[in-house]
Amino acid sequence: MDTKLPTKSSELLQAAIKGTISAIPVVGGLIAELGSCLVSPLDKRKREWCDEVEKALQILRSQYHKLPEALAEDPAFVTALLKATATALATHRKEKWVLLRHFLVSVGSRAIPDEEMQHALIRLLDDLSIGHIEVLRFLEADYGLLKAKETLEAIYGRYHYEHKGELDRITFRWILADLSARMVIHLGDIEDMNEFASRQERLLLESSKIRPFQITDLGRQLLKLLRDQE
Repeated sequence: MDTKLPTKSSELLQAAIKGTISAIPVVGGLIAELGSCLVSPLDKRKREWCDEVEKALQILRSQYHKLPEALAEDPAFVTALLKATATALATHRKEKWVLLRHFLVSVGSRAIPDEEMQHALIRLLDDLSIGHIEVLRFLEADYGLLKAKETLEAIYGRYHYEHKGELDRITFRWILADLSARMVIHLGDIEDMNEFASRQERLLLESSKIRPFQITDLGRQLLKLLRDQE
């Protein structure tokens, strides 16, 4: 099987890489010295990312009959490729590269046709850490059980003891709050950890029906990319 990028796709990818690298300021002094030292690592990342893009194009051609020439004329796919390339070159975590490859396949195959959803997902893939991804996987795996939990302590206890999670309590709490702020999950009326929960919060929860923890539509789309990675 031919694994080399077709000419038009190759030119597009090289332009994306060149534009991303040119954004790194190299003026003089120590920053110029740093820039010269970055050449070799950047070349390695460029080659490795090209391999991931080639895999995405092969999948789009073999499974979805999307030819590279047609993809290069698809504005949504070109935007996705440019944004994914900038994100890929800015991270050393290969797990995120695989997610970005699946993102390109999803955009190219129209599995994610809504451009607003595409924009939201690439922002998440750019910003979220491996810890975020670990916690999100845990939330999906225990979703049925977690919806019945009323305290963050109980959720963390299951993560730490049942799933052998290594994040400390405060980091876990921050990641949940961050996922909630990004509309990936809704924490509902889950009671905060002991040292953060207020008396007023406890009284409110005792006197009203508790809204359960939920994974949003955006969260489910992100989880689909994570499942495709497995």
